[in-house]
Amino acid sequence: MSDKILLVDKPVGFSSFQIIRVLKRCYKKVGHAGTLDPFASGLLVILIGKATKKCMEIQRDEKEYTGEIILGMVTDTYDISGRKVEKMNEWSCVFDTQDYAGQSFSPANLSLEGLNQIANNFTGEIEQIPPKFSAIKQGGRRLYELSRKGISVHPQKREVFIKSFQITEFDYPKLMFNAVVGKGVYLRSLAFDFGDRLGCGATLLSLQRIRIGKYGITDAKKLGDIL
Repeated sequence: MSDKILLVDKPVGFSSFQIIRVLKRCYKKVGHAGTLDPFASGLLVILIGKATKKCMEIQRDEKEYTGEIILGMVTDTYDISGRKVEKMNEWSCVFDTQDYAGQSFSPANLSLEGLNQIANNFTGEIEQIPPKFSAIKQGGRRLYELSRKGISVHPQKREVFIKSFQITEFDYPKLMFNAVVGKGVYLRSLAFDFGDRLGCGATLLSLQRIRIGKYGITDAKKLGDIL
């Protein structure tokens, strides 16, 4: 049995566990150092054989992401794959921030500098509530399983660490970002909370993981090459 770390560039549309199931046809022992949602793409660190012992060590490493957020829309999953629950009127919404307090929400009110001032409030040790559609368990069952059945769930607030959160481009209503985060951070919740802070709502439009610790996406293999 091979003992190695395999870096995979997961495409959009596949779950992490689908890829792991495929690899289990070739290897007896397969693990991972953190999953990605089906709508997200990017780096999966797959652990094979004795390398699975490194699971907890690698999971503690910081993770780097790039992605897109769309302003003015909220979904039940906090990402674009969910059901739209709210669409804000861009001219009636009002900012609830010190920088833009009382100003009507419109593209003219926003700047890259101003957005980054607000994004900086989400760095360091912060409290975050995970999405209702997540793999966290409540009463022994995954929250997303309960949510899909219409059962009320109550994710608990928890402390997470966000090393950096930077808005890199802005073309209303979309913005691009880069984030470096610690273990347990939900980028979907970060997008939701950012939109809530602005007062206009926001949804995660796309997400790519580009790094886990010392492992980068440039060294990862495409799924087609592995298969």
